[in-house]
Amino acid sequence: MKNKIIMAIVSCFLMFQVDAQIIDDMEYENGEPLGEWWYNCANQGADCISISTAQARSGTRSGYIPDNGTTEAIFDLGSQIFGQWGMEFYMYVPSNKEAYWNLQGELPVGQGEWIVGNIFFNQDLASPGVGLIDDSALGSVNFTFPHDEWFRVVMNWDLSSGISTATWEFEVADNTVIPAGTPFTDNGGNTATSLGGIDFFSISANNEFWLDDFYYTSGFIDTIDGFTDDMEYPTTEACAPWWTTWTGENCPEIISAGGANGTNKSGYISGNSTVDPVLNLGNQTSGEWNLHFYMYVPSGKEGYFNLQGEVPISGGEWIVGNIFFNQDLASPGVGLIDNSALGEVSFAFPHDGWFEVNILVDMTAGISNATWQFFVDEFEVIPLGTPFTNSAGIIPTSLGGLNFLPLSNNVEYYIDEFNYSNGILGVNDETKSEFAIFPNPSNSIVNIVSQETISAIKVYNLQGILIMEHTDVLRIDMSPYSSGVYFIEVTTNIGTSTKKLVKK
Repeated sequence: MKNKIIMAIVSCFLMFQVDAQIIDDMEYENGEPLGEWWYNCANQGADCISISTAQARSGTRSGYIPDNGTTEAIFDLGSQIFGQWGMEFYMYVPSNKEAYWNLQGELPVGQGEWIVGNIFFNQDLASPGVGLIDDSALGSVNFTFPHDEWFRVVMNWDLSSGISTATWEFEVADNTVIPAGTPFTDNGGNTATSLGGIDFFSISANNEFWLDDFYYTSGFIDTIDGFTDDMEYPTTEACAPWWTTWTGENCPEIISAGGANGTNKSGYISGNSTVDPVLNLGNQTSGEWNLHFYMYVPSGKEGYFNLQGEVPISGGEWIVGNIFFNQDLASPGVGLIDNSALGEVSFAFPHDGWFEVNILVDMTAGISNATWQFFVDEFEVIPLGTPFTNSAGIIPTSLGGLNFLPLSNNVEYYIDEFNYSNGILGVNDETKSEFAIFPNPSNSIVNIVSQETISAIKVYNLQGILIMEHTDVLRIDMSPYSSGVYFIEVTTNIGTSTKKLVKK
């Protein structure tokens, strides 16, 4: 049965209209007709996508493209020739298998109109973890992807000036493959008839992959969906792609000595090191974003980071100045934000113990009207609704990243358990009750924060079933529940709203 919450959010699936939106979690019962957007799949058949329980990113089912060489499931994108369109879905490719699909310019496919050639994942089993777009406007473009786990695929198309001048962007597993603004053509500059559809084809006997959680909409989709990072990197392994820098090193020093928050390793920032890591938050200019992580500052040491308005960093754009912990060793247990919209703001933190840092930025009204909220050790330092500017009111370019700078020889601290999410999903905008949840994703305790008095909290699973209800708590425990997507509904004196939570 299709997701009840999704059906409430999207009253109908009118994909050929400008305001189209399709959400498909692939939770089809056996024999149930697939959604009309599966072009050649009015009923589940041998040549269409199969519904499988062997893998699922959410719920219990996903779409399956086997190794039979004949399956050809086509997702109809509506033959669009104008507007802005975004597509998101998730893939799973086992080790020693390949996957394949292409973008078609016209439906029905007929002889085929491959807009950017072929899109391979581990082509002919010769390149595990490596994908290829073989005929884009940029020529052949390689990218990386993980085997044996679900990864996200995002595409955005800008057809605002018509199909003949269309551009696009393409991201796989939080890595940019085709940057925004790239012509939506092949290498010869041939334009497409339209944005027709995606052809998920079983290209060979080596082919096997799963698909889940499709989202297609008018408008762009954020190309960073968030990430989690427990810093458990082997010493010979490069850090994840969200770690970058402006000095050549791409991540904090990974260390197992000195403690770690719940795991064996953590990131280490030392004034004796030249490592200057930057956590890339994706240069966000819209939406609501939540960053949660842990810090440990030993006695007799200081910690430091800053918020940058743009990554890569060039000359630097300090959004709210500097964020110190025991600045110059002169204030043990005291931190300072030195140039926020509220001016200088001091706060307390513990030495010799792990503490939480949580940053929430609300850009739903755009970056020029952005606000933020900041917690240290579960205490609110910057209140909800504070302008996301410095004391002079200067608006940042975007939410760029965090620079964990070894500011002086006194600096020594550890960082661990990062969670970065864009998991906000309001379903009742008329009576919206502003609240925040963190960390998100979470594997256990979830904090709920609101300026209003909370009268009720309800938690639903992806099938719309109520699994938890409280009236007088600000923290809920998700540890008994399985991994997946849940919805937290909060009621206050001004109304009710719902946000999405990812359970790790």
